[in-house]
Amino acid sequence: MRERVILGLVVASATVGLLGPALKPGYVLTYDMVFVPRQSSVPAAWGLADVLPRAVPQDVVLWLLTSLAPGSWWQHLMLVLVVVGGATGVARLLRDEVLWQRCLGALLYVWSAYVVERLVMGSWPLLVAFAALPWAVGQALNVRRGISGAGGRLILLLAVGSLAPSSWALIPLVALPIAVGPGSRAPIARRAAVLAATVALQLPWIVPALTSPVRAASDPGGVAAFALRPEGPWGPLLTALGTGGVWNADAVPASRSTALGVIGALLVIALAALGANRSVAVLGRSGALVLLAVAGVGVMIAVAGATWPIGLGNLLALVPGGGQFRDGQRLLAPLTLLLALVAPLGARRVAGWVVEPLSRRVLVCALLALPVIVLPDAAWGSLGRLAAVEYPSDWKTVADRVAESSAPGDVTVLPWGTFREFDWNEGRTALDPAPRWMARATVVDDTLLVRRRDGTLQRVSGESARAAAIGAAVEAGGPLLPALQRGGIGFVVVERGTAGAVRPSSLAGLHEEFVGTDLILLSVPGTQPWPPVEPWRVALVALAWLLASATLVSALVTASEARRRFSAQRGKAVVP
Repeated sequence: MRERVILGLVVASATVGLLGPALKPGYVLTYDMVFVPRQSSVPAAWGLADVLPRAVPQDVVLWLLTSLAPGSWWQHLMLVLVVVGGATGVARLLRDEVLWQRCLGALLYVWSAYVVERLVMGSWPLLVAFAALPWAVGQALNVRRGISGAGGRLILLLAVGSLAPSSWALIPLVALPIAVGPGSRAPIARRAAVLAATVALQLPWIVPALTSPVRAASDPGGVAAFALRPEGPWGPLLTALGTGGVWNADAVPASRSTALGVIGALLVIALAALGANRSVAVLGRSGALVLLAVAGVGVMIAVAGATWPIGLGNLLALVPGGGQFRDGQRLLAPLTLLLALVAPLGARRVAGWVVEPLSRRVLVCALLALPVIVLPDAAWGSLGRLAAVEYPSDWKTVADRVAESSAPGDVTVLPWGTFREFDWNEGRTALDPAPRWMARATVVDDTLLVRRRDGTLQRVSGESARAAAIGAAVEAGGPLLPALQRGGIGFVVVERGTAGAVRPSSLAGLHEEFVGTDLILLSVPGTQPWPPVEPWRVALVALAWLLASATLVSALVTASEARRRFSAQRGKAVVP
């Protein structure tokens, strides 16, 4: 009991230390992480827009959850569970080790460059999968041993990690080879069920992607744009081994480009090397080999993207869905888990070299402080970069007026651009919240500007033909009315207090519906509704969701039934 309390205090301290002002009431808006009070169910949420389904099924999940409670509740719960879930998952895998080793493993996993950079980037579905990864490894080991109910629990964890196409592969890459690979004691039928469930859980985004009119091939230039970015003169390999290198330089803590970054990476790698021979005791022989192999491949892909972007880009362009791997730094999650599990084993070996008890305690304290010492600017929400704010009241007013209007047409937003830096969000960069606020399809700029290593900007083209047509009209500088009418746009939301200008002449012919401090709502006369989604696509997507939901329910029933049987057997065992 005492050890659980101490571990809980360590994990709670890490949670508060990492998130800090993000735990205050409100919404944390940073890059891709945009929550709203009530998520709308629009075609894009189901993958039925003219862009690839990159936020499926996360937007549908949030639509369901925010119908029960405001989005801020779910966002705060998610942020806490990312840290607590990841830390306790590692500690559970290290349950046979001494307490300070479990605490060290937990801290190495969550107070890492991988987590900190992805938090600032707002890659929350990826972080949810990252937090579930150690738990999935534990259940995969149980499946391998033939333990009843483990398959159902593993499928549930696979579902948790499948909130977006960018996150789905994280758990299967590690867990499936362990669970169903050679030597598994699980029956063939159970192994086949786990594999089939893995595919079924991806159908909500696979089916829209396959039926989308958008070309799904990977742009070879995207690898260079999203490649691992070296965080110092030591190059991409040491950056990768330090679990950092996210493509967006603005999301990288300043300490990562100092000697602290490379020293920390080398120390953790050295500890992991010393503890490698004991990794079998934690993961078993097959588990250790699988995690080592997947981590090694992840490092190679990440480094290849930084050193050979054109070649890797051309290679991924030949693979259906290969564009998912252009952000190679995502694949460093298995390495982060490997280091968090093995480095504490080496740390105990180092502590054993010190005979004098007081000196050993001092060394253990220094080892526990190592993650914080080498990444000090991760503290307090990355020094305030993660902080909760409230949406101005104009947002609800405009969203309500759009929802209540009987006029036809969808919504677009000005100034034209992908990201916003609102004054009320203290200038933090975040995706435009409008598509999630509005109860109608919202057409926004889907191009992306990525800063190259030389400081210049690279434009990664978007996919939406409607957005491209409106963007061309914006660049032309004339009145937008004809382009908006052709594009099926019924409303224009002008957002104030952010970068970008809107020419008054471009709004000629539009009617003012609401003028507020932060937003202006304009209606577009003469707009005809945009053609609806083809019924056959809707039917296929509905079938995909039905299969995925049935898989989830089946896994839940299987896991619950196994737990009930276990509880019943344990109750019989204690009866005199």
